[in-house]
Amino acid sequence: MSGPRRALPANRRILPSKAEGGVVDAPAERVQHANAEGESKPRPKGTALHAAKARANGAMDGLRSRLNAIRTAVGIVVVVAASVALAWGIRHHVMTSPRFAVKTIRVEGTSRRTPEQVVDTAGLHVGMNIFGTDLDNARRRILQDPWVEKATVDRKLPSTLTVAVVEREASAVVDIGSELYLCTEQGEPFKRLEAGDPSNLPVITGISGDDVSANRKGVVARIKAALELLNEYERRGPSKEYPAQEVHLADDGTMRMVVGRNAVSIELGLPPYHKKVLRVAQVMAEVGRRKADASVLFLDNEAHPERVVVRMR
Repeated sequence: MSGPRRALPANRRILPSKAEGGVVDAPAERVQHANAEGESKPRPKGTALHAAKARANGAMDGLRSRLNAIRTAVGIVVVVAASVALAWGIRHHVMTSPRFAVKTIRVEGTSRRTPEQVVDTAGLHVGMNIFGTDLDNARRRILQDPWVEKATVDRKLPSTLTVAVVEREASAVVDIGSELYLCTEQGEPFKRLEAGDPSNLPVITGISGDDVSANRKGVVARIKAALELLNEYERRGPSKEYPAQEVHLADDGTMRMVVGRNAVSIELGLPPYHKKVLRVAQVMAEVGRRKADASVLFLDNEAHPERVVVRMR
């Protein structure tokens, strides 16, 4: 049996006993997602919301990038269009303005051709637009004239064109296969002999058309050698009393000259001709003192080059 109850102290509360180990919270609720096998896997809270926000931010960034690209492209198009319009306006002005119409065409260096002939050959005329003039084409057209060796065409703003030409000089007439051509001092035939061309030039003969076809470079060298002989005769020979009329080129490399109004023939043989020309001058002076009339001079004795044989008429 129990004894008598003891009285409790006044106003004393009875406290519950403490749980062992402290307070334990209930576990957080987890959302279960089924995998391919039908099993559920836990998914952290808030992951879906974060993914949605990321997708939205990415879409906005992409849209902003496209808008910026469009703005840049539109700006470039506007600038290019403005530049093209400005360039077209400037070109239209300079191509149509009377300020840039050609008023003067200067031609320099002409002798065989008149300035009017050169301008007409070039296709130039007063009144044409100075910027619309094709300078290269005008130069090419001028160079088609066989008398013209070099040509330049320049513009001087606002209204002047300048044409400068260098003409060829004819040194002799060359008989090539019964056709007569003018040749330069370098031995290059450059045009057929026509009415109005120089007629007081010596003639070089002994060249055929087949020679030119087979070896044009060699033919030019032979013509140049004949011109050198003519120059030597002009400097040291009796060119005033007996001007040179013809130089004949033989196939064996020898040369023959015809000089004077009476057509004195001089057989020069093979080069060099410097001393031979001096002997011609001495012999012709002696013939003149004797009041004789020479027909042929022979200086082609290669064994005795100092000997000169004269045949009188």
